[in-house]
Amino acid sequence: MRRPEQDPGAAAHGDGHAELRIDALYREQAPRLRRWLDARLRSSEDAHDVVQDAFARLLGSSTREGLRQPEAFLNRIVRNLLIDRSRRAANRIAHVPIDAANEPETRATQEDAIQLDQMRIRYRAAVDALPPRTREVFLLHRMEGLGYKDIATQLGISIRTVEWHVGEALVRIGKELGQ
Repeated sequence: MRRPEQDPGAAAHGDGHAELRIDALYREQAPRLRRWLDARLRSSEDAHDVVQDAFARLLGSSTREGLRQPEAFLNRIVRNLLIDRSRRAANRIAHVPIDAANEPETRATQEDAIQLDQMRIRYRAAVDALPPRTREVFLLHRMEGLGYKDIATQLGISIRTVEWHVGEALVRIGKELGQ
C-alpha cells in the first residue's frame, strides 16, 4: 500500500503499478469486508484487525503479482483468517487454576528462553525501526489497546490513515521477523 499522503502519480515507476492496484483493491474491498466481518464478529475493531491482517498477508504473498482475481484471493485470505480465529477460540481454555496438578509435563529449557529473548529483541528492533508516526500508531493500537477511532481522534488523523499505519507496521515487522 502507498502512504495516504503520497501522490498516486509518484509511484509510476518500478513497482508503482502493483502498489496502485493494491491501493485500488483496498479502497474497493476494505469497506465491504469490514461490513461483512462486523456482522459476523460483532466488533468493528475485530473487523478492522482482520481486514488489516488480510491485506498484510496479500502484500506479503509472493503470488499477488500474477493474480487474475485478487478479490477472490483476498476473500479466501479473510475466510482463512476467520477459520484460524475460530480454531484459536475453540482451543482457548477460559481458566486454568495454578496448582501442582497443572504443572507442565516438560519445563522450558534454557535454549527456549534464549530463543524467546532473541525473538523479543528482534521484535523490539523491528518496532523501533518503524517510521515515527507508524510506530506511534502501532504502539497505541497494539500496546495501549486503543481502537482506530480513538487513535484517529487523539492524533488528529483519519481512520483510513490509522488503518494504513497499522497495516504498514504489520508488513514491515513481518518482513523483519522473516514471516
